[in-house]
Formats: sequence, structure tokens, C-alpha cells
Amino acid sequence: MNDLQIDYFMAVATNLSFTRTSEELYVSQPAISKQIALLEKELGAKLFQRTNQRTELTPVGRLYYDLFSRYKADLINTKIEAEKLMDHQTGVIRVGFLEGWDLRAFIPAMMERFRSAYPKHEVVINCCGAKEISTLLLTDGIDIAVTMGNSVESIRELSRRDVCRLNKVLLFSAEHRLSGTHELTPRDFKDDTFFVPWEIMSKMITETMTAYMRPYGFTPKLRFVQNHESMITCVRNDMGVAIVDEWVWAKDAPDLRYIPLDIADDISVVRLASKRSETIDCMEDILAEVIGQ
Repeated sequence: MNDLQIDYFMAVATNLSFTRTSEELYVSQPAISKQIALLEKELGAKLFQRTNQRTELTPVGRLYYDLFSRYKADLINTKIEAEKLMDHQTGVIRVGFLEGWDLRAFIPAMMERFRSAYPKHEVVINCCGAKEISTLLLTDGIDIAVTMGNSVESIRELSRRDVCRLNKVLLFSAEHRLSGTHELTPRDFKDDTFFVPWEIMSKMITETMTAYMRPYGFTPKLRFVQNHESMITCVRNDMGVAIVDEWVWAKDAPDLRYIPLDIADDISVVRLASKRSETIDCMEDILAEVIGQ
């Protein structure tokens, strides 16, 4: 048994899909299946029940999921305590942000305040998709993250601290047939394709997008793409439209247009609930303050 096998197991147990885990981790599905098969052989138990339609944890799998969750948390905390005993004064904190955001409004303030408290620590920033953020937090790939609250609300191992409400905008190409038209509403785009990223979160995103457009009297026609960059590329080339956060950097591009929407989502600072660290506590407070402003 090794950490790679445990990480693959935890990721599949979170996604309940070998295919989605393969896409998320950029590892072939056979490679993931092989490592989990080796883990099952060593444990002498079947961890997943797989059918053509779904993947589920077996009762034994749920027991090991709880065990490995505690193991990962205990290992992280033991490393932290060991560093304290060895009087290490340097370290690294890894912060995740949702891809596509323009972070210039608060990254400088975050860095200044954290370096004031921990001058010898390095801050590493990772920007990625919402589901990838959850997986990285669960597998100790990042220490803390800022993401959409609704993307983590069902994951009990993660602690969520809502820090602000972020409005949405409807993004479309400057070449769109309605470009230049005044007083547009989402209903004017009811016949367009709405591009959305992160198909791995398709159920949550579909429900959210449907709820967004319900007040305007239509159900959007969704087209999933691999990531945020693919979505922006499709909109930029007038293949459809997208609903994005107002923080998105692309909305001010010269070849794009947008209309503000009376729609908002919670933005949350998220961390592993069982992970204890003074530096992460400090960064959580800093993020909550600079983003809340």
C-alpha cells in the first residue's frame, strides 16, 4: 500500500467515477484501475461496486474511506508538529483559486500581509477548476483555496467559510448578432448555446444554470467543454455565450461584451477541516479579510 494508491482511491471515492477521476488527474483510467486493484488485493476486500451506469463505494470501501481520511489528516498534522520540533522557520503554503479570475484586486494585499507574519515562507498559487480544487484539498495538493461555495457544500471533509457574494455576468462576442443592442436581458439569448466548463461537475452546474435562467422563462441549452479557457475561446469566436463571475479577466477583452446579471453566488475560503496549522489559519483570516473587502 502506498500514498499514490490511497490518493487514487480517495479521488475515485469523491467523484464516484473512474473516468472523471482520470480526466481530473490527467492519468489514464487503466493506470488508476490498476493501482486500486493492487490496493484491493492487499486489503483483501472489494472497495468499489462498478456497473455500466455508476460507481459506488462498497460498505468496506466506506470504512476505508473514513480510515484514509483520518490517515491523511493525521499525517499532515504530524508533519506540521515535526517541523515545529525541528524549529523550521521556513515553509510553503499552497493557495488555490478558481481558474479565470482576475486576482490583481487582492493578491498583492494577501502577499503583503502573509509575508509580514511569515517572512520566510513561500506562497505558491494554483489556479484550476472547481472540482480539481476539491480533489487537491482532499489529497494534500493544496492547503487552502478560494472557490464557489456550492462546489464544496456536499464534501463533509472540507471546511467552508463564506466571505462574499459574487455577481454574475453574461458574456458574449463583440461579433454576436445582439452586440450593440441596448438593455439586453438573458432572455434575449435564449436561442444561444451556453458554454460551461468542468463537465465533471455536470449535475451541479446544470441545476445551477437552470435555476439562473428560470426567472427569465427558459432553460438554457448547455454545451460542456473541458475547462475555462476552452469556454472563453468558444465565446470569443461567437459560437455561443457564457455566464461567468464578474471577477473573470476576459470580460474586459476588446473582442468580448457582457451584461451584468442580478445573480450572485457565495465565494468561500475552503480547507481540509481536520488540518491544523498556524500558517493556514493565518492565511484563512487574510483571505477572508482581503476578499471580503
